[in-house]
This record gives sequence, structure tokens and C-alpha cells, in this order.
Amino acid sequence: MIYKSTASPVSLVAIGLLASLPPIFFPALADSTMFQANLERTGVYDDTGPENLPKLAWKFDAGSPVFSTPLVYDGIVYFTDFEGGVYAVNQNSGSLIWEKNLVQQPSFQITLNEDFLLVGRRFSRNDDKSYLIAFDRLSGEEIWRFEPDDKSGMDAATIYNDMVFLTSMSNNLFSLDLATGEEIWRHPIQGGSGQPLVSNDILFFQDTSQSIDALSVATGKKIWTYPSSSNKQNSFSTPAIDDCCIYSIISENEGGMISRINKDNGELIAEFPIEYSSMSSISLANDIAFFGDDGEGYAGAHGYMNAMNVENGELIWRFETEGFIRGAASIAGDTVYFGSGDHYMYAVDRHTGEMKWRYETDAGIASTPAIVDGRLYFGSIDGHVYVLE
Repeated sequence: MIYKSTASPVSLVAIGLLASLPPIFFPALADSTMFQANLERTGVYDDTGPENLPKLAWKFDAGSPVFSTPLVYDGIVYFTDFEGGVYAVNQNSGSLIWEKNLVQQPSFQITLNEDFLLVGRRFSRNDDKSYLIAFDRLSGEEIWRFEPDDKSGMDAATIYNDMVFLTSMSNNLFSLDLATGEEIWRHPIQGGSGQPLVSNDILFFQDTSQSIDALSVATGKKIWTYPSSSNKQNSFSTPAIDDCCIYSIISENEGGMISRINKDNGELIAEFPIEYSSMSSISLANDIAFFGDDGEGYAGAHGYMNAMNVENGELIWRFETEGFIRGAASIAGDTVYFGSGDHYMYAVDRHTGEMKWRYETDAGIASTPAIVDGRLYFGSIDGHVYVLE
């Protein structure tokens, strides 16, 4: 079904209906310490979010657009803003605990564990300093800093087995010691801002060329590469992984495809066309991929959240908004949550695509929400972090 968000009641145009789905599978690592909830980047949270029209619990004024997913751990919410602010605020009240300033655009996503908050700093034309900082999670004190010798432009970090896997905007993917920040190994890539994934001690990464590498976590040795057939660059999408496969959006100048690739050997199993170009990451639940797109792809165009069966490529439903959808969907129970450039955060039934509610902010939303203890956490280009319950 197509659902169009307007000021008037939602109109419905049938394009297909999913009669039933098996109960959703929650990965063991689903939590709020990383982008897309877990190392497989499925976007599935082992929690429930607001099912009915929510109320605002609190909002925090960062003063600059917030693109990162707010992370929640042990009573503290962590996030960054576009101008380099790094924040830790009280989960219950939204009051500031500590704040740091990188004085430059941070990585689009951050990650943490019980000890560290990891934030990358990108370089600019006016300042070529680029590094990854490990902050003490509770105090905000800098513990270590990794600054490579190749000015790669540090971006997204992943924590796994006391190691940090760090992407860069240009030359390399790095492996670091979590305790010290010392480099363990590096692997050449063609840049990218997507998130590294981990499954069965194998590290996966999709670079700017849209090719996918599978590497040994321990050594960085390449296990396989899936080369992209597209000439277009896309440095924002992150794939998702299930028991058998890795699912990747391959963008073309118009439209693209979802590739289903055997995660053990890198062989292509199937490709399914998508109508519009996408900068969204894939979310995945019970063989259904959820992804946003740019619609017709021009200013004022409508963007869609799509639900596709990755077994056969069937489009189950499509939900239309008045703006591009570039953040990923977050899934909790029977609800899919996502933001749009039309200023709204949406909650949609994951089986049918029917809207449950929407919440308006003062600007577009590209932040992927997090779902913790029944609350929804997300940032807006209006410079605020919102918490709905």
C-alpha cells in the first residue's frame, strides 16, 4: 500500500498487502550502544517504542543539526552535532552532564561501550586534522587519540572483541586496540562513511565504490570481495546481515538494486531492482528489508520508505512522505520508525505500512532513531535531540 503524509487524512492506494509475518527475531546484541542496534546492522531493537501518538519527554538544544543516532547507556544519552559538539546528557531529564567541542564536523555516527565513547573527526579544506578520540564515557576526559599518517578523514567506528574497526573517507580501514588506540592492522579501501559490520568473526564493509569486502577480524586479511557493477559512488549506505547473507543497496544514477550476497563466499544470490535512488541504509527483519529513498530525486520530491521481501524481491508496501528519507528505519515489535526531510518522525505498522502516528519537528530528520525503555531518541536538522514516549 502507498500511504502519503499530508495535513489531511492519510490516503491509501493499494500496491500489495502482507497478510502475515512470523514473530520478529531480536539479535542477541540488540542494544543502544551503536548505529542500527547491533553488529549485523539490522536496525532491530529488543524493546518497544511508542505505539500511539507520543508526547515529548524532553528535547535538547545543540544549536546545530544532529545527524547521528543518539546512543543510550546506563542513564546517559550521547550524541554529536554537525559543528563538532559532543554531548552527554541525563536520560531522564535531558540536562547536560558534559560537553566537548571538536571544532569541526564529527563522524556521522558514534559508538560506545561501558568505558569509552568513540567519536571520529573529519577534516576540511581549512583544517586537515583528522582523528578518532576515545572519551571516558562518564567524565568526557580524553583517554587516547588515533591520528593516522595518511589524513584519511576518520569516520565510523565499530567495537568488537576489545578491538576498534575504523573507516575513513579515503584510503584505509583501520583496526585499533580498544584500550590504547594503537594500530593493529590496516586494509586499503576506496573510502566511505558506512558502518563496518561483524558476523561470525568476519568484518564486512561497503566502500564508496559500493564494492563489499569481507575481512578477517584478527588479521585484516581479505576473504572475498564483491565488486559493484555501478559507476556511481555512494558513501552513506550500510548493508545488513542475517544468518546466510549480506544485503546491500547498489545505487545507480536512476534507481538501483538490492543485492543478496552469500556472506561466506561473496557469491551473488539475487538482485532486485529498486525504483528510486537511495542513500539510506538497509534495516532487516524476518526476510523483509526496509529502506528509504529520494523519490523522483529533485527538490520538493516525495521520498518513500519501502518494505521488500528479500527472498523474491516483492515490494510489500511503500509509504510516501513529502521529503527524502535518508536515515535508516528502526524496528521494535510491530512498528517501523523513521524520519523524513518533510520534518516528521513516523511510526508505521511493519506488516501493512499503515501509519500509526507522526511527530513534527522544525526541520528535516536524517537521524536514525534509537529505541530504549519505551522511548524514541532522534536528532533533527533543527538542532535538537527529541525524546518521545
